[in-house]
Amino acid sequence: MKNNIFSSLLLVALLTMVTLSVTSCKDDEAGMGTPQITAVRSCDPAKADSTFTKAGPGSLIAVIGNNLSDVQKAFINDQQVYFNPTMNTDHSVIIRIPSEDDGLILTAFDSSLKDEIRLETTHGTAVYSFKITAPWPSIQRIQGEYPRKAGDVLNVYGLNLVDIERIYFTDISAEQLDTTKWETIGGNQVDAASYELVLSDHHRNPKNNAFETTSQLSVTLPNIPYQTGTLVIQCATGSTYIPFSALPGQPVLLGISSDMPVPGEVVTITGREFVQVESIGFGDVTLSKRQFTVSESEDEITFVMPKMPSRNEDPLLFVTTPGGSGSIPFCDYTTLLTNFDGDAIDNGWSPNCEFEMAEDEDEPPYSSDGFFAHLFVGSEAQQWWGKMIYFRKDWDGNKFSLPGFNIIPADTSTDDVYLAMEVFNNNSDYNNGVFTGYLRYFLQADNEDPVENDNQYDNFEWIDYPNTFSNPMKILADIDGNAPVGKWYRHVLPISAFGKYKGKTYQDLVADGINQFRIQSINQGTARGRIDVCIDNVRIIYVKK
Repeated sequence: MKNNIFSSLLLVALLTMVTLSVTSCKDDEAGMGTPQITAVRSCDPAKADSTFTKAGPGSLIAVIGNNLSDVQKAFINDQQVYFNPTMNTDHSVIIRIPSEDDGLILTAFDSSLKDEIRLETTHGTAVYSFKITAPWPSIQRIQGEYPRKAGDVLNVYGLNLVDIERIYFTDISAEQLDTTKWETIGGNQVDAASYELVLSDHHRNPKNNAFETTSQLSVTLPNIPYQTGTLVIQCATGSTYIPFSALPGQPVLLGISSDMPVPGEVVTITGREFVQVESIGFGDVTLSKRQFTVSESEDEITFVMPKMPSRNEDPLLFVTTPGGSGSIPFCDYTTLLTNFDGDAIDNGWSPNCEFEMAEDEDEPPYSSDGFFAHLFVGSEAQQWWGKMIYFRKDWDGNKFSLPGFNIIPADTSTDDVYLAMEVFNNNSDYNNGVFTGYLRYFLQADNEDPVENDNQYDNFEWIDYPNTFSNPMKILADIDGNAPVGKWYRHVLPISAFGKYKGKTYQDLVADGINQFRIQSINQGTARGRIDVCIDNVRIIYVKK
């Protein structure tokens, strides 16, 4: 009897379990069970088999899981984001991560937000840890006293040094990391003793309109068992690195404000390891310590150009420290078309500019090494043929000598080859938003005529005309798009601005050659303006970007 009762109870229990199991399966099939996120995948078919836990803004992702039907709201970093409900299934939701331009706030800049994806459905909420990464980090320079030992503080400057996961040192050189493929950085690693965030300025860069973070860290050095190696900062986005040395390293010169400044021009050298600078020299000119200034951050050196070096010297500028010497191309006379000191012929077309020599250091444009061209018009408007600088190599039809391919590689894009010149703008009315004057440039091979959008380039703005055409490049701009007033500086124009050389290489320019060049001031508008510009050292140069 007891066995019959037990068998009956067991049968009821089994039936109950089956019923519950069937009911549960039906709920799951309908996507009405507890929602769960199990992974995030790329929507790229080639990467569909891989899952990840972080991605950058703008990425299209597939959120994978169970019971994900009827999603009502989707959140990333605690901020509601759009998703396409027609792409919502029981097992996936497609979401495009918004960008900062769309208003998404990254957790790197608001610690109250959570690194997670949250889906709210009609039948529950699913949460998944997920990181939206900041822009790629970079270390620009480091600065600290020498010799460096455990306990010393190293100042680290860079961009997007946020969401830091680890800071460490390795005995693998930065040069080796630059030239090898790696997924993880190896070597003998030592973690930083500690670090502190000094500056994290998150802003929109006006040059490219992109968000970036100017960063500064103070890193306390650990006991490092090697003298040279690499400092590595590992962020959520990825790792960035820079050479490290316990003793002064060799100075590295990254840029210079002008490759051929006129005497009296302020020159700025940028780089790193400008520590205990002993001397600066170029050709037969050596500057004493009182003739140059090193910035407190040890990444800039400024000096006033005293005189031009001799023509038969090596065209390099050297910075020497206890760590060695670094160099950068400087005063390479092979790049010159003319400096107006008898090395080329004035065509003499009217109206011609004046050629002057400034000897009074108390009057602008201060001191020069010889003659310079002076475009001066007291008041100009509504003319199509203004004052000009129009020079040829000689009357025999020879072409100007251009830098060899050892100076400018033959395959260099004309985007990186420039018509350059030193300029002193003595309060001209260019770039004031009213004056419509502009410069017309012309590069001539043999005796060809100037053809608009071919070997002629007009840098102009039709401000007072109904059909406005605005060129984004400022008149007389330097390589950063600035046009200083009241001082000598380097003005550049990319050779690709001439239609004939757009999309071409330096070899194409050399094949054509330059027989003559012209720089002409024109103002076709009605707004009158003053022009007072001095020009010297017209040349062809290569600027690595």
